[in-house]
Amino acid sequence: MKKNPLVLLLAISGVFFALFLLFVFFTMGNIVKDRSLLARGGVSVGVVKVHDVIMDSEKSLKQLKEFEEDTSIKAIIVRIDSPGGAVGPSQEIHDAIKRVRKMKPVVASFESVAASGGYYIAVAADRIVSNPGTLTGSIGVIMNMANLSELYKWAKVERYNIKSGKFKDVGADTRAMSPEERELVQNLIDNVYNQFLKAVADGRRLPVDSVKPYADGRILSGEQAMAVGLVDKLGGIDVAIDMVKELAKIDAKQKVNLVFPEPKRRSLLEVIGQGAADSLFNAFAQRLGLPAGMGSLQGPATQRGLFFL
Repeated sequence: MKKNPLVLLLAISGVFFALFLLFVFFTMGNIVKDRSLLARGGVSVGVVKVHDVIMDSEKSLKQLKEFEEDTSIKAIIVRIDSPGGAVGPSQEIHDAIKRVRKMKPVVASFESVAASGGYYIAVAADRIVSNPGTLTGSIGVIMNMANLSELYKWAKVERYNIKSGKFKDVGADTRAMSPEERELVQNLIDNVYNQFLKAVADGRRLPVDSVKPYADGRILSGEQAMAVGLVDKLGGIDVAIDMVKELAKIDAKQKVNLVFPEPKRRSLLEVIGQGAADSLFNAFAQRLGLPAGMGSLQGPATQRGLFFL
């Protein structure tokens, strides 16, 4: 069958046009990365979001580092909407904010919830802005354990631990804790709690004795927190912007452009690969009789640990 030259020409033109569009897309993407071009005469302020349960610090640390090194970013707002999370990641983000604030002003802005680990992160900032009804506080540490020995007995299941030392299976769900084990865990909790207490006292420039009455795990509203010195000002993102202007010595009439970190683009191969890996792990988990979702590489952490919750 003889090919129509016009059809062939149109096909070739279509291919070149598609390549041109791809070129423009990636070129413009690189241009957009230069935030100074997006400022449009205003001042750029970076926004780092800390949302949900804090189980990983990698994303927040990367964003803080990026804004710290970007000369077009004059200050940073950390928007927190989290009930807390694991101790380690919360402390890492806290320490990163302390480092960054030596270079640029950092203001913590609370949304619905900024409690426990969420509040731990906030005290590293220069100032804290909270909505009056935000749930905050909850200064404390917790480790959840369970004694399922009676359940195993009912199910006629016998479980055994072979260990290298007498404390290696502390908190095992196969038996009750001994008084010696309970004392050991309590000392651990108290140690980390004192770290939390010191971080709040240092960050808020308050005596430890002034913080202690409100550091028993209780939840406070933003208004209550401000009354006892745990928050600097009441309001939303607009108030946080005004505070950033003040700290960064930006003219009150100057326009502020909020800059959000660019979302990571996942390639098609990454999406397919992640799906295949999750399916494989879920299948393996089901073969072991584990609940659905336990095999997911992106599932929640299931190990026991210390939490600011």
